[in-house]
Amino acid sequence: AVVLVGASLGEASAAGPDDPALDKIVVTATKTPHTLGDVPVAAEVITREELEARNVQTLQEALEQQAGLIVESNSSGWGDKGKVSIHGMDQRHTLVLVDGQRVLGGHQDGIDLQQISIGMVERIEILKGPASALYGSDAMGGVINIITRPASEKPGFSGTLTMGSRSTTIGEVSASGGSEKVRTRINYTYRESDGVDKEFDIYEEHILQGTVSLDLSERVDIDLKPYYSFHDMREQERRQERIGFNALAGWRPDDVSSWTFRGSVFDYSQWTLDRTTDYGLRNYEMEAGYSRALGDTHLVTAGYQLWSQERDDEGKNMQIDQVLHSFYVQDEIDLSPVVLVLGGRIDMHDDWGEEFNPRAAIKYSATDDLTLRASVGTAFKAPSLLKLYGDWMMGPYMVYANPDLEPETSIGYQAGAQYRVSDGVSASVSLFRNEIENLIATRIVKMGPPPWEMYWENVDEAVTQGVEVNLASRVNDNISARLGYTYLDTENKLTGRELTYRPDHKLTAGIDVRIPDADARLHFETSYTGERWENDDNTVLLDDYWIFSVSVAKEIGEYAEVFVKVDNVFDKKDIEDEYDIDGRAFFAGIKMSI
Repeated sequence: AVVLVGASLGEASAAGPDDPALDKIVVTATKTPHTLGDVPVAAEVITREELEARNVQTLQEALEQQAGLIVESNSSGWGDKGKVSIHGMDQRHTLVLVDGQRVLGGHQDGIDLQQISIGMVERIEILKGPASALYGSDAMGGVINIITRPASEKPGFSGTLTMGSRSTTIGEVSASGGSEKVRTRINYTYRESDGVDKEFDIYEEHILQGTVSLDLSERVDIDLKPYYSFHDMREQERRQERIGFNALAGWRPDDVSSWTFRGSVFDYSQWTLDRTTDYGLRNYEMEAGYSRALGDTHLVTAGYQLWSQERDDEGKNMQIDQVLHSFYVQDEIDLSPVVLVLGGRIDMHDDWGEEFNPRAAIKYSATDDLTLRASVGTAFKAPSLLKLYGDWMMGPYMVYANPDLEPETSIGYQAGAQYRVSDGVSASVSLFRNEIENLIATRIVKMGPPPWEMYWENVDEAVTQGVEVNLASRVNDNISARLGYTYLDTENKLTGRELTYRPDHKLTAGIDVRIPDADARLHFETSYTGERWENDDNTVLLDDYWIFSVSVAKEIGEYAEVFVKVDNVFDKKDIEDEYDIDGRAFFAGIKMSI
C-alpha cells in the first residue's frame, strides 16, 4: 500500500518488531515518510537516542561513525569547524539542510556543521548519491537533513554542562511547554575552547534555536523555527553571525493527499577587525509541494521552489545576486513486491540556463528478510556567485569572474542488498559509482611581476566508486553493536591520478552496553582510516591510523546523569590532514532533566 503523510507506516514496512533499526522513519529520501525497511531509495537515520548513547558533543562527531562519509574537523579553520563529504565527492557537493532549509557558512562552498546545536537534533537523515532530482543544486554527493526536536506542550527543562581538555566548556539548556494547540521548545548552547593552539585557535560561540508549533485544526499545522548563532575567534579577530527563520505549514485536505509549504530566510555574515574581508550571504527560499495517492499503486509528489541568493561583499566591493526557479515531480509506483520511483527536476537560471536532473530507483522485496535496491540519477552544483560575477584580489592574484561558467554535473549509480539475518541482526552491502564532469578549477597566468591572473574554468573530470558494508546487531536488551566499512577508489580523469585525501579503506565500529543494576551504560567505538594521497601527483602517501574512544554514563536519581568520556585513548597525534587529532582528550559532564 502507498504510504502518505499522516498515514500509518506499520503495514508498509518489511521489518518486524524485533528490527528497531529498520523501523526508523525517514522523509528525505522521497519527500514522503517511510520506514528504513520500506523506503524505496536507500537512506540512513541517526536517532537522538543513538547520539545520547555516544555522548556526542557536535554534529561532525555525530557523523564520524557513518560508513561512506569523510568528516573533517578543524578547530583552527575559519568557518571550517566541521565538514563532510559523501562517497569521495568534494565537501561542496554535500547539501546540508536543517528541517529542509539550506544553511550557509564555510569556506569553498562547504558547510560548517558545528553551527547546528547537537542538543536540538531529533534525528539526522542521510541520503547518499545524486539527489538533484528532488533537491536541486549541491546534492551531487548526497543530502544530510537535520530534523530538529519537536515542540512539546508538556512543561520540561533540561541542562547539560561538559568540561574537558583544551579548556573546553559546553553548556546547554532547553525548555519546552505550551498547550494542546500551541507548543514550544527553545534551546541555547554555549561553547568555548582553546583548540589545539591557544594562541591561534581559541574561540567561543553561542547558538539559540527554537520551535513554535501551532495546530490550527486536525488537518492544518504550522511550525515556526527561529535560529541565531555567533562565533568569535578572538586571536584571529574574526567573527561569524548567522540569523535564520524557517516557517513550515502542512495541510491534509483528505486522507489521500497533503500539501506542504515552506518559506525561509538565512543570513550569514563574517567580519574581521580590519574589515578587509567582510562579506554577507543571504538565502531566501519558498517551496510548495503536493502529494497524492492514486489508488493503491501510485504516490505522486510534485512541487515548485524559489531560491534567491545575495552576496554583499564589502571587502571586495561588490553586491551580486542570483535567482533559481525549480519544478519537480516524482511517482512512487507500488507493484509489490517491486516498487519503482521515477522523478525529475528542472532548475532555471538567467545565465547558465536550465538543468534537468532525473532519477530512477527500484526496490525488490525478495523475501520478508531480503530487500534489493538500485538507483541511477544525475545531479549538479551551480557556480557560486563569486565565481560567476566577482573580480577581486587574492594575495598576489587578480581573480577574474567567469559569467560563462556551467554547473558541475554528475551521474551516479547505486545497487545494494539489505538482509535481516535474524531477530535484531541486519546487514547491508551497496556498490556506488559517481562520474563527475565540468568540475570548476583555476587557471593561473604568470607573466612578469604580480599581480598575476587567475581564471575559473570548467575543465576537470573525476570518478569515485566503491563498496559500502554495514552490520547492526542487538545481542539482547542491554548490548548492541554496529560495524561499517567503505572501500573507495577515485581517479582524476585528466591525469589518471587518485584524488587527494580520500582514504582507500575506512572502518568504524561501536558497542553499547547497558548495566541496569548499576543504572549505567558503556560505549566503545573505533575508527580506521586508510592511506591517502597528500598531493595531486600522488607522490606523498599519508599513513593509515586507528582512533579509539570510550565513555561511561551513570544515572544519579531520577533526573540526573553524570558521564566521563575519553577520546583518542591511545594518544594518536601528528596526522597531516587531521589537525584536531592531537592526542588524548578527556571530558566529563552532568545532565539534568525534569
